[in-house]
Amino acid sequence: MGTFIGHISPGLAFLSFGILYAFKFSLMVLRGEKIQLLSPSRKFGFKSCLKRIPAEGVMKIVYGTLAVMAEFFYPPGVYKLIIYNKEKPGYPFIHPNEWQHVTMYSYFALSGWVDIFSQACLPKRLFLFESIAITIAFYIEALLLYSHMHGKEEVENSVHTLLLLTCFLVCLVLTVEMWRPNDHILWFTKTCLVMTQGTWLLHAAFILYKPFTGKPWKSNDMANLMFVTNFFCWHIALNIILLLAIFSLTGFWLSRCSRRRGSSALQDTKEMFSFHLKRADGAGPQSEYGKLQAAEEETQLLQVCDF
Repeated sequence: MGTFIGHISPGLAFLSFGILYAFKFSLMVLRGEKIQLLSPSRKFGFKSCLKRIPAEGVMKIVYGTLAVMAEFFYPPGVYKLIIYNKEKPGYPFIHPNEWQHVTMYSYFALSGWVDIFSQACLPKRLFLFESIAITIAFYIEALLLYSHMHGKEEVENSVHTLLLLTCFLVCLVLTVEMWRPNDHILWFTKTCLVMTQGTWLLHAAFILYKPFTGKPWKSNDMANLMFVTNFFCWHIALNIILLLAIFSLTGFWLSRCSRRRGSSALQDTKEMFSFHLKRADGAGPQSEYGKLQAAEEETQLLQVCDF
């Protein structure tokens, strides 16, 4: 993670999770859906399990596993799967940064496996276990970030301190969410914080490794430290706007779908009404009675379709 790519890759991962949460929770709020802490019994079988595999769980496993492999074996030819150096007296630990990153990524991958087992493999979904797993993963990230800042320069420390603050806030929200899983405010607060963590990591990669000016930031310049905080505050505003845009887009899409379904139901109702009128017209002396009956059936159909 201590490279340009090492900050870009987790930044894209957190941002993709945040966007996924934004669409998911927007749909749930607009449809009036709630999270079931303990789902009813469901069919058990290979095909049924495949259909229930959550995209979020797969993303966690893929991102976490690839990140672990990159820490140990990237670039090609590098091998860092070693904890201590046997060639030196005292067997000192080596690659501490890589092992911290691997520990963090492994917990997120483990959370993905918990999601898949809970939602796809078990007879009943256990949402509480999923929530505990992802909460632990973020607490581990916060703990490792705290110990990851020792010996760094002021600008890098400032960047990681703001990242640690965001991660800690996510931990608090996830902890409260275990007792209030259907709180809409917690849903969107978590979403905005995860998106902010992603965009801030992307920006941090350019601040620390590829500044737009082509010159490294001076750690002893107070203006640089102040603008690091300014940029972070702008990221919060940017992600709030992005979240509102996704919510509005989701609402617009749902309204269009509902109008299409409504127009289709109205067309079916008109066709059925025309059929009843034709049948009533050919009923001889009872045609008037047939028309009245058809009109009553039309009224009932309209009431069922909520028109």
